[in-house]
Amino acid sequence: MKLNFIERLITGNPVRSLVQRRVEGSWLKRMGTRSVYPLCLEIGCGGGTGAAVIARRFGAERVVAIDIDPRQIERARRSMDRDLEGRVAFRVGDAMAIDEPSGKFDAVFSFGVLHHMEDWRKAVREAARVLKSGGEFFFEEPQRPFLRNVFVRLCTRHPAGGEFDFEEFKAGLEENQIETSRVRRLGRICVFGVGRKAERHAPDARGGGQR
Repeated sequence: MKLNFIERLITGNPVRSLVQRRVEGSWLKRMGTRSVYPLCLEIGCGGGTGAAVIARRFGAERVVAIDIDPRQIERARRSMDRDLEGRVAFRVGDAMAIDEPSGKFDAVFSFGVLHHMEDWRKAVREAARVLKSGGEFFFEEPQRPFLRNVFVRLCTRHPAGGEFDFEEFKAGLEENQIETSRVRRLGRICVFGVGRKAERHAPDARGGGQR
């Protein structure tokens, strides 16, 4: 779902960008289990701040950043730091139908994007699909009570399919084999953290097969 005018102002303002760079990125990195994540995907990249955070703070050699709105992609390309050119690729894309192979990425990021989805479960399922075995899904998302606040509903528009509470979100991750031991919530406002996709182990060559 594309953002309206007010939402573009909110997500594109310098304060939001500063918080994303200095606070959110730091919190999420400390919750991860690896020092670097070489190949990453960001869904709903907006103006490109998140992609820069991923490249710098998470040690990504390559970041694929998608957004359903071509205007946001153009904006992100124009504003990207020159020293990150060649490391970040911005593309028009749908988080509910990611045009990437399964098991490709070391990490997938959603900086406040899932609540804009017509069906957040589809986006989670797609994120899990494109993650490598043992890959990590980083996120920070508002919960249903916050989205239904009178002021929030007056200024923004969000599909009902993007709403969830803490327990629903954890269940959605677990249904897609993403563990939830590092998922946290800030009251009834938001849920944030990192989930790790279950590792698939190859059959034991010494005992595999029928006997």
